[in-house]
Amino acid sequence: MKPSEGYNKLRGGYYTPDKISEFIAEWAIRKTSDSILEPSCGDGSFLSAITTRYKELGATDEQIRNNVLGIELDEVESEKSAQYGTTVVCKDFFTYYQENIEDQTQFDVIVGNPPFIRYRHFTEKYRKIAFALMNKHGFQPNRLTNIWLPFLVLSCKALKPTGRVGMVIPAELFQVDYAAEARQFLSTFFDKLTLVTFKRLVFDDIQQEVILLLGERGCDKHGIRVVELDDMADLIVQGQKCLENTELKELDHSRDKWVKYYLSNEELDLLKRLNSDPRISNATDLFEVNVGLVSGENDFFVMNQATVEEFNLQQSVIPIISRSEQLKGVQLTNEDYNNLIELGKKVFFFAPGNKEFDALTDEQKAYIQWGEGKGFNKNYKCRIRPRWYHVSQTWCADAFLIRQAHLYSRMILNEKKALVTDTLHKVRFLEGIDGKQVAAAFLNTYTFALSETLGRSYGGGVLTFEPGEMRKIRIPMQMADQLDFQKIDAWQRQGEIDKVLGYTDSILLRKGLNLTGHEIELLHNIWKKMCGRRMTRKNQRKYWTR
Repeated sequence: MKPSEGYNKLRGGYYTPDKISEFIAEWAIRKTSDSILEPSCGDGSFLSAITTRYKELGATDEQIRNNVLGIELDEVESEKSAQYGTTVVCKDFFTYYQENIEDQTQFDVIVGNPPFIRYRHFTEKYRKIAFALMNKHGFQPNRLTNIWLPFLVLSCKALKPTGRVGMVIPAELFQVDYAAEARQFLSTFFDKLTLVTFKRLVFDDIQQEVILLLGERGCDKHGIRVVELDDMADLIVQGQKCLENTELKELDHSRDKWVKYYLSNEELDLLKRLNSDPRISNATDLFEVNVGLVSGENDFFVMNQATVEEFNLQQSVIPIISRSEQLKGVQLTNEDYNNLIELGKKVFFFAPGNKEFDALTDEQKAYIQWGEGKGFNKNYKCRIRPRWYHVSQTWCADAFLIRQAHLYSRMILNEKKALVTDTLHKVRFLEGIDGKQVAAAFLNTYTFALSETLGRSYGGGVLTFEPGEMRKIRIPMQMADQLDFQKIDAWQRQGEIDKVLGYTDSILLRKGLNLTGHEIELLHNIWKKMCGRRMTRKNQRKYWTR
């Protein structure tokens, strides 16, 4: 039976390319006595690779049938996978795990490609079992948890003390908050971790970046290594050789993001030293950061000059910045704002006040009625307000932070005292802090390098920061009072970031922190390497030279 449209998406089933299954099976299976579990076997891509590998090692059909167990929920798929001569059980993995594996049996090898299903599509009866098992083992899954995570964690828990796991996992493991527990667990559970990553997508039918997670217990060498390949063709050409001569790094047993493991040991050591250097200021010692204004419907609340004039709302709007592209330098001046108005940008925010409808002006009433005719008042954020047309405002931002950065994030002083939407973050400086110095010092190679390990990047290559991640930023403020703010602002507006960094690094890093030229170049390479990698995924690879 052909699956209906959307079927694979809802069940999280995307077939593993044969070459990936074969690669993992060859690495993981080392003797014919290995007991093997495939917890989500689908149509049998991994089971096919397993039987091929077993036969290469001289296994008999009976050994394959007795030693290899595949589990698959879908009846049609389980029938397909049964053709490879292994034992296949048609059942939900978590139910089977609870009844037959938990505290009962362990495996030498566990391989597979767990389903990718978000919480809302995760069948409740199976989710309850999965989460209960996770809780039993000390994990705290939540509404952000994707199904691949309990598949991975519980599979690991079913390994023998000398076992190996080889799985195709979303690259989310590297950076998302809901996988933080898993990162900490994996770093302590395994003696050695190998992460095979790809610069280009390897699944034809989904825009999901994946990694090959290879974990070993009871081995002599300890640590983590990241093997970065171009694409599937590169994996085919190199085969198991790609695992050789890759630098092994010390595992950090924390919940920190794993993107830092793309760096060399020398680069990691430098960042680690600077990240604990007391001469460098934590963001939380300089400013508060929070999300910008959430209107619920920017098409209604945020407008340009033409709309203001059309509805005669000159007395009902206040300045707002609605997109990061509207900010060119490291300050927003009155002149900048007036230029945006002339360019027709949406920089006016409808603010009639928290008044009863009858108390509003005729112009305000007319605009609100126009919005209701468009159905804007029915949007969730709007309809839950006492008055849908009134958006409450908190503190005015002293500055803005770029939330989604292409090359780098930056801070922009809010001299216009404008509001800002949640496309950016708002900043309030702590008492006694000179905002100009902070905004100028933010643009340095160390902060850029660090930010690449703190933010998160998805398929489009954009580096995204939530407020909590921005609070972990560190800025070298020693000698920041010697920076020429206007000079930096002018260079930034002209797109001359190399000039900015050459200038700020010489003052903040060379003089302020006494870093060597080699150390500064290492930081530049970290930023260049990490930024270049994520930008590659949208075919806009760009590197910089000094």
